Amino acid sequence: MTAQEVSTMLRCGQNCIIFLINNGGYSTEIKIHDGPYNVIKNWDYAGLVENIDNGEGKCWTTKVSEIFLKKHLEFGNFYETLEFNEISLKVI
Repeated sequence: MTAQEVSTMLRCGQNCIIFLINNGGYSTEIKIHDGPYNVIKNWDYAGLVENIDNGEGKCWTTKVSEIFLKKHLEFGNFYETLEFNEISLKVI
């Protein structure tokens, strides 16, 4: 999914629930062959979606760790907006 698609969802008033799994980079590649080329800047994806919304109140964003994911899901989507969940995973 691209940022343009999220922008279109917001413009059209879609009440989707999006889950982005953030493992902090090229975790699989690091396990296979580590090198300086695998070090990348970790983006603030939830912040990016908030910026696309531009304060119009058409989205709800959150960042949770895998530990709090189950608890977060128990609450469900009570918002009549697009819901964007960034889940940070620690790779072992």
